[in-house]
This record gives sequence, C-alpha cells and structure tokens, in this order.
Amino acid sequence: MRMREAWMRRIVRTLGVCLAALAVACGGDESEASGGGQTGSSSSGGEESSAESAAPDDGLQIQGLTGTLSQREIHGTLEPRINDFGRCFEHAAASRWREIVGGSVELAFHVHADGSVEWVYPRNSTIGDRSVELCLSERAARIRFPRPHGGEAEFNWSLSMDLEDDVREPFHWENDRVNDALTEHGPEVLSQCRPSGSSSFQVTVYVAPHGDVIGAGAASSDADGRSALDCIASAVRTWRMPDPGSYPAKVTFELR
Repeated sequence: MRMREAWMRRIVRTLGVCLAALAVACGGDESEASGGGQTGSSSSGGEESSAESAAPDDGLQIQGLTGTLSQREIHGTLEPRINDFGRCFEHAAASRWREIVGGSVELAFHVHADGSVEWVYPRNSTIGDRSVELCLSERAARIRFPRPHGGEAEFNWSLSMDLEDDVREPFHWENDRVNDALTEHGPEVLSQCRPSGSSSFQVTVYVAPHGDVIGAGAASSDADGRSALDCIASAVRTWRMPDPGSYPAKVTFELR
C-alpha cells in the first residue's frame, strides 16, 4: 500500500504540470488548464465515457484531420483519469529496479467522429519500459472524448513521471555509448520488426551492472510503426550493452 501511494503521488504531481504546459503551448491560460474544464467519470473496466455535452468553446483547438477538439475538452476528459494512468507505473517490468523507472511520454491519439479512440500510441517516450507504455496506451484507448467538431481528429498529449526525491537516478548515457550494439543489432531488428514504410523509432533502455538490459521501451514516429513497438522492445531486451558499473544506466537512441 505504501508503494502504491508513492507512485500515485508522483503521477498526480507531474501530470498536472504537463497539462498546464500543453495549454500554454496552444496559446491558452495556464490557470485555465490547471483548474477549469469539464470533469468526467471513469469506470473500473470496459469503455469509459466522458461528459456527453461538450465544454463551452474556449477558442483553443487541436487541429485534426477534418475535425477539432478544444483544449478544454481534451483536458476535461483526461484529467479525471490521472490516477488510472498512474497505476500503470506499478507494473514496471524491471522489478528489482522499479523505483528508477520514470520519464516522459507523448501519446498520439486518433479520435473517431463519435468520440471513441481508433488508435493511440507513444510518439515519443523516455519511460524505458514497454509494459508501462502499453498499459498507458490501452487505458487511453478506452476513453471516450466529446464528439470532435467537424469530423475525426488527431492530437498529441504528454505526461511525465518523476522519481521519488530519495531515489538515485540512473546514470544518463549519451547515445554514442551504445553505438557498437546499435551497429551490430539495429539493422536486423528493423528488418524483423518494422512494417513496410519509413517509420523511425525512439528506444529507451535501462542497463544493469554487467551490461544486461533490464528494461526497454519504444515509440514510433508515425502511426504505421505502432505495430512494431512490442517486437522492437523485446528484441532490444536481448542486447548486451557496456557495463555501467555498480548502478544502472539509462540511454535513449534512434532506430531508423
């Protein structure tokens, strides 16, 4: 119970900051993003639903394919799910080193005209744990948004998870530290995992003492590559990396 409460404090604190930052980036008022907007309800299973009526138009819109969702509609739908997203970090695969799992993720959404989610996947991620990224995507896919104005919509939404104050961060490596492994294994992984197309992938890994990869996550540059993420993360978990010494290291690199 104590561990669960710690994880929830981390996600609640950092997610609120990311939502406010998104509103500012879209030209909005930070106080509006952190306090205003709709509140929705969530269920423990099945399809989640947000308020049926759309929030008043606040002038902030995320441009989609043919439709739009306002910043208030997005914020009002996602904010009530903060705790649900936070629970995903309890399932980090690297159990011995679970406390060092953190980072940021940008989820790309495609929302149908009826408000249901067609797909969602990590477009950028430094979480470094595919089980967490998959959990976030699966829970996000069950959310129902207000109906976009004018048709289907696409948008990106970010959240982050800080480490606890008393947890030592892993060593942060520059990506050139893993050039040998990338040169040796990268082309084969892309050949096996990447669908036809030119998708590139952002990969983050945790490297334990002696060079074992204890956690790997992946993000795709576009929707075409989202089906490859499990394959890529699984393959990278088998790589042998340089020895970081007595404490794990973390590194983010590109597969293209």
